[in-house]
Amino acid sequence: MAIKRYSKKEPVVFLWVILPYILFMNLLIFGFCIYYTFEGIYKSFFLSALYFLVVYAIFGTVAVLISKQISSSSDLFKRIAVMLPVFYFLNVLAIQGVFYGYNHIQWMPCNPLNQNLWYTILYACIMSTVITFINEGMANWEKWKSSVAESEKLQNSYQRSKLLGLKGQINPHFLFNCFNTLSGLIHENEKDAVRFLDEMTKVHRYLLRSDEEYLVSLEEEIKFAQSYLYLIKARFGQAIHFNISIPPENLQKLIPPLSMQVILENIIYTNALNKKQALQIDIFSEDQHKLIVSHTLHEKTIVSNLNLEEGLDNLVNKYRLLNEAEVEISDNQISRKITIPLIQNVFA
Repeated sequence: MAIKRYSKKEPVVFLWVILPYILFMNLLIFGFCIYYTFEGIYKSFFLSALYFLVVYAIFGTVAVLISKQISSSSDLFKRIAVMLPVFYFLNVLAIQGVFYGYNHIQWMPCNPLNQNLWYTILYACIMSTVITFINEGMANWEKWKSSVAESEKLQNSYQRSKLLGLKGQINPHFLFNCFNTLSGLIHENEKDAVRFLDEMTKVHRYLLRSDEEYLVSLEEEIKFAQSYLYLIKARFGQAIHFNISIPPENLQKLIPPLSMQVILENIIYTNALNKKQALQIDIFSEDQHKLIVSHTLHEKTIVSNLNLEEGLDNLVNKYRLLNEAEVEISDNQISRKITIPLIQNVFA
């Protein structure tokens, strides 16, 4: 079973501290007498090292337990304020036990200096304080490095998302189909053509957004989904049906930008569309914490060369980097359901 450590650098701290701790501790307990003979040096070092190993393990276990209860980096001083009194109490017991043992087991060539008991306890408490701050510093340094690495991954993930969105926007087939549909509407129904052009503009404006936001409101994403699905509906007619039903209180919740673009593009380009067996897409919320995108499955023999699964994988990875609940994708023989966690908007 793996030993619980306060930080990855804890063994290094142990090795750096053990020698000065033992040397000065023995000096306080026995005075210089203990260093006059090889027997005294050997025995005192062996017993002190054994004592230090046991005490360090106990203190380390206590530190791990406390850090689990008070784990936030912002609670650093609160965590230390709880640890140190516990360590001081344990030091009093441990040092008194050491003096008691040396006084009753005449194994050492020197007698313990009982008048130094409280000086020894004070030294042990000072060393516990120093070691605690060193380990806390090491642990927080590791957390900082980890957060920097995760931030870089998150930034790369979002940049990749924007690239995927841009690919979808400038895809020649997508543009050709939009313009072809618009051309037909101009000859058939000028009013519908104007509406189509307006929705097409909204879609491309959103896909080309140049802000650096990591999260956007669900309301923005739903507006994009409505415009995008309007274009698809105008092209395929009765071959596709969609329904969007989101409670107003959920619209200010947050999700990563272009999430709906990734999901809807995956649905449209991986399913066959025909009027006899219409593709049904439902976008709704089961509660205040989840957005559901459900659609029927219609196997498509030829799939576009767009790497659509990469887009979904990228969306899943975003939520992992955000330390949010996982994106869930479940399939059965006739439908697929994608569950997207909604993130609370603290400014709403």
